[in-house]
Amino acid sequence: MKFPRTVTTLAIAAGLATVLAPAAAADTVASLDFTAEQGAHPVSGRSGHWTASPGTEVRVWENGGTLRVDAETDHGFDYITLDFTAASGPVQAGTYGHAEGAHILAVSNGLGCVDDYSTFTIDHIERGTEGLVALDATFEQHCGSPTSPALRGEVHYRR
Repeated sequence: MKFPRTVTTLAIAAGLATVLAPAAAADTVASLDFTAEQGAHPVSGRSGHWTASPGTEVRVWENGGTLRVDAETDHGFDYITLDFTAASGPVQAGTYGHAEGAHILAVSNGLGCVDDYSTFTIDHIERGTEGLVALDATFEQHCGSPTSPALRGEVHYRR
């Protein structure tokens, strides 16, 4: 008698997996890839590829003219926040630099840098009625001086 129940349970589980598969495909995908040279404040000497997984979370959103990336791993014990701001107005596709008044605020594990010499490129940005829908960006941040060690990386987001 146990055999028919097992077959029925497996059939129900397979049916649920098939029904729920489209919902999983529509999930938000976000990632942060970064490499920091030794001395690159505030992320000195670290690198990583952070994407949604058990213990890691990456969130991307827009508030006013600022794009924000919040990434954390080790259940929040290690985190990086990056704010990308243009000199005026919302960030659009293009390259932004310190000379034009754009900047990156980088915060990691309680340390931060806003006095930076940075550039970032928005390769793709898409907005919908509910806000940010897609983003592909690269960045390079130097804290305190244009010759300071660099934090470099990429952000990818799809909702």
